[in-house]
Amino acid sequence: GGTAPPVSDGELLGRYHRHGDEGAFAELVRRHGGAVAGVCRRWLGDPGRADDATQAAFLLLARRAARLAARASVAGWLHAAAVRVARN
Repeated sequence: GGTAPPVSDGELLGRYHRHGDEGAFAELVRRHGGAVAGVCRRWLGDPGRADDATQAAFLLLARRAARLAARASVAGWLHAAAVRVARN
């Protein structure tokens, strides 16, 4: 048997939005958490503030799951959200 193709970010967000699938959201955090945290660290310098900003960016993703579920990838959206959160 072959390996199943990877599930898109949008499909994971849809599962989270429609079914409350915490595992699907955790997979998005696993995929993108390092990059989001890196953006926040570069903008803020302070590790504690960067952790808070990273959590805030993923909270925004959770709140906007329904609108973003059509996207194949949320990497660009998360990067922009991380920058906005870190700036504020």
